[in-house]
Amino acid sequence: MNSRPTAPSDMSEQDVADRMVQLLSDLLELAPEDIDPEVPLSAYGIDSVTSTWLAGELTSWCGIPLERELLLGRPSVVEAAEDVMEVVRRQPERNRV
Repeated sequence: MNSRPTAPSDMSEQDVADRMVQLLSDLLELAPEDIDPEVPLSAYGIDSVTSTWLAGELTSWCGIPLERELLLGRPSVVEAAEDVMEVVRRQPERNRV
């Protein structure tokens, strides 16, 4: 799912994981199917700079401010997507970017 959701309630962990895979695929110049959502993000070279970029891209996509720390040290796309959705679910509609 590459289009922006219309509201946080329209998002799922799978949507976030799919978007993260697409972003990583574009960044790393890999096919999306070559990004394993269960593999540690560090295996793809995700560092603080990349986490900052990824958090910014996800913020633009979902409309909820996300900190890079949310993605730093996360074991996998799947677990990072779960954490992103926790933040999204806690945000009132008026705080959307």
